[in-house]
Amino acid sequence: MTVTYPDLSNLSNTSGISGLLTLPNASYPFFWTIILAGIFIILSSTMYYREKALKGVGNLLSSMAVSSFACIVLATFGSLVGIFTVTYLVYIAVVGIVIIALWIFSKMG
Repeated sequence: MTVTYPDLSNLSNTSGISGLLTLPNASYPFFWTIILAGIFIILSSTMYYREKALKGVGNLLSSMAVSSFACIVLATFGSLVGIFTVTYLVYIAVVGIVIIALWIFSKMG
């Protein structure tokens, strides 16, 4: 049994940048989802520790809500380009909206 992985020879002249961006998804379907999760963690941590350094206390939920919004926007652009499927976009949007809703409802109390 042999496994062939796609390489740059699989690209055509008409595929353009979207063909190049979808190439990692051909061998590992969660590639861009893992990259987006890393961006989420980096943004959340950076904003939390920056707020903690400035105010002395940080709010992790608000940092996660802002990062969720950014990730939803990036995932939407990614689905338009073709690096995210609609299924992954729905998962990312639902998780992001839940985090944003938790932050909004925690501020109401």
